[in-house]
Amino acid sequence: MTTIAQLTPATSVGGGDLLPLSQAGVLYSVSVSQLTATSQPVINIPSGDLLGRNSIGAGEPEPVVVGTGLALGAGALAATGADHAGFPVQGSMGLSDDVVVSVNGVPGLLPVLALRDLFSGGAGVAIDNNGVISVTVSSIAGPGGPQGPAGAAGSVGPAGATGPAGAGLSGPLAGNAASSVGDSDYVALWQNGALAWMPYGQFLGGQTIDELPAAGPAGDSDELLVAQNGNTLSVQSFSAIWTYLQSKLPNVQPAVVELTANTVLDSTQHNNRFLVASAPITLSANFTNMGPGFSCTLVNLAAGPITMGTGITSGSGSTSLPPGASTSLLGLSYSGGSLVWWSGVVPNAPTITIGSIVGPGLNTPFIVSGGIFNDAPTALDYSVDGGVSWVAAVSPAITTNAYSFTIPGLTAGAYTVRVRDHNDVAIVGVSNSFAIAPPSISIASLPGTETLGSAIAVSGAVSPGDDAVQIGLSGSATVVPTNWVNAVVSGGVWTGSLTPAAAGTAYVWAQQVADTAVTAVSGAISVVSASLNITAPSTGTVATALTVSGTVSPIADAVNVQLATQNSAAPTSGWTAAVNSGGSFSVALTPAASGTYYAWAQDASTGVAAVSSAITVAAAPALTYGFNNPGGSYVHGVSTIPLNGSVTPAQSVATQVAFSTSSTVVPTTGWEAAAIIYSNSLWAVYYPTPASAGNYYVWAQTSAGTNSAVSSFTVPVT
Repeated sequence: MTTIAQLTPATSVGGGDLLPLSQAGVLYSVSVSQLTATSQPVINIPSGDLLGRNSIGAGEPEPVVVGTGLALGAGALAATGADHAGFPVQGSMGLSDDVVVSVNGVPGLLPVLALRDLFSGGAGVAIDNNGVISVTVSSIAGPGGPQGPAGAAGSVGPAGATGPAGAGLSGPLAGNAASSVGDSDYVALWQNGALAWMPYGQFLGGQTIDELPAAGPAGDSDELLVAQNGNTLSVQSFSAIWTYLQSKLPNVQPAVVELTANTVLDSTQHNNRFLVASAPITLSANFTNMGPGFSCTLVNLAAGPITMGTGITSGSGSTSLPPGASTSLLGLSYSGGSLVWWSGVVPNAPTITIGSIVGPGLNTPFIVSGGIFNDAPTALDYSVDGGVSWVAAVSPAITTNAYSFTIPGLTAGAYTVRVRDHNDVAIVGVSNSFAIAPPSISIASLPGTETLGSAIAVSGAVSPGDDAVQIGLSGSATVVPTNWVNAVVSGGVWTGSLTPAAAGTAYVWAQQVADTAVTAVSGAISVVSASLNITAPSTGTVATALTVSGTVSPIADAVNVQLATQNSAAPTSGWTAAVNSGGSFSVALTPAASGTYYAWAQDASTGVAAVSSAITVAAAPALTYGFNNPGGSYVHGVSTIPLNGSVTPAQSVATQVAFSTSSTVVPTTGWEAAAIIYSNSLWAVYYPTPASAGNYYVWAQTSAGTNSAVSSFTVPVT
């Protein structure tokens, strides 16, 4: 028995061709036109396109190009008048010409000659058929009589109605703002009650700034152009400008530069600045890098003296600036040479200074140290209550220029320390202010979920800032952990990591090593085991998407999925990101060839992988593309061409279509995705009209580049 597949394919199909049809168990014949008479194909066209029939004979709808002078918008076809631009230009108007007019909304023609009927020459003036205007001699008045005396002026009449707006200046036109101005540019003027134009060069008299006469020495009465509250120019005197500048000068504050090591002065870093030495250092100078006019103020807030080194000249011969003193350094050039100078005058009064104190811990002993100048104490006292009461320093270490001793721990509060010479109580040094706060510890916020076996990065703050911190994990917010790990502490911030050993609820604990009562506990953390499951269909078809799904824990982890031909080792590349919703993920994967596949999933965070059972992928059914001739001719680069054809056997397969001038070489570019319609039996696409004229073959293939087919006809593009 002959099957349909064994029949010879028809080269073309017409409405009278017959097909077998079964009705109530009886086989009949039916024509193609009968079979398709009641079917109406779905027409999908882009918004703004117009369909019609411009080919000879009946057939499918075709794009209709809207010509010049017409526009399609909001469902209406309207004339724009753009076609008038192509009309020939008439050099002059003749009496036999006609003009187009509208009479009550109906277009018509009016002879040019009839236009003259709208005008009348008036008394003594005649207009002949050729449009010549002449004066009737008899209507001309005789010579005027002598001028009589002027009568009294009448009263001023009422103002007339305001006339319509004029056309504006009739100068050169410009469509944008000027970016520069030249002598040939124009400036608008109001002159004698009317608008006028003047060349910019004439406006300035052609004079440029380099042609202006040189000014003499500036004086208070000299003036400059300024714009105030707008772009209108006015003048301002130098005197007024100087008053403005003086009001601003007090707001300029010199910068402060701290010196902590031996320093060579230069103009870039130290000129016009306050230099504060916080450590006993040596200053030197290189006049070449400073220059005449250099100046700075030096303040010694160190525990020891500042030594004036190479390049610095002292007025008194002294080379040392004691603690607590200040001076100025100047760069000078004069007939005797150039030098960096300071007075060298220093206070001789005995001085005790105190180095900077950082707030110690609560009840924690701390060291106080400082400098001694022009004094030789054998014992020291200190006060922490503003000098109300004094305590003898225990075993102070005293040298010629420095001292140190230990103060026992203090309670919480704000303090300054005073140190005095026990033998001369008038010699007192005062420290900076510092605070002592109760010890504290805190834990920074942590994620609500962590993975079993993965390290948890934890951090927090501790006060005092250098106290040791230990951290641990507990299953309770009230039960102290059994194991502790030392955290890293720096500047009041501690960091560390902990790894949960069991699933469930965990809490991070942190406490000071020196005082375990100072403790902090985090919120609850859910520790979950990492898991991954994947499910895939057992069968599939080439080029047809397979839906792969599964679950992941932790539920927020990203999951990557792909197909592989083996199930022994997870792939190392080619992953596709799945969509994860609350721990359930899914993704569509399309096999490119037949065979046995496995779906792999991998947790991007934990690295846990899972593989599905085998998937048998069968070859896709034999696929053949047919083509329907769209007919007609198309203009290159204009609109689109409606193309369609058959998909045999009917199946949902991703399809693409392209044009080519060759019927033997598959195109490499220009592919457009086609829609599969009519129960997957027809492909259709509106293909962009090629940019170049020619005769084009239609090619169709799967989106994977298989089952390529070409039309037997060409589509003409002009």
